Amino acid sequence: MSKGLFEQIEEEKKDVPKIDKTLKSVKKYKFNFYQVVAIVTMIICIIVGIILGNLFPSCMSGGLYSSTCTNTEFNVFLTIIFWFLSFIVCMMIYSIGHIINILDKINKNVAK
Repeated sequence: MSKGLFEQIEEEKKDVPKIDKTLKSVKKYKFNFYQVVAIVTMIICIIVGIILGNLFPSCMSGGLYSSTCTNTEFNVFLTIIFWFLSFIVCMMIYSIGHIINILDKINKNVAK
């Protein structure tokens, strides 16, 4: 006979990785200068994107004249575009650092 749903869940259930195990696995990997710069730049760009969205709000409703704006709102489009472009740039910087790490490991293996 087939097992019940809860019995199958109990059999297949795995423990969630603990924070200590996750931190240990991340600490094993050493970031080089380019990778650290990319991560820090991405964090800064997230904050700057939010600031830009507030500095340049979008107009929700116009006034009597076309150049006046009576109601403004957070500019989500500008923020998302800035985040996307900064993500692309930071991934390029990070990938350069990753390539340097790979080449460094190859160099150490060849030198042995």
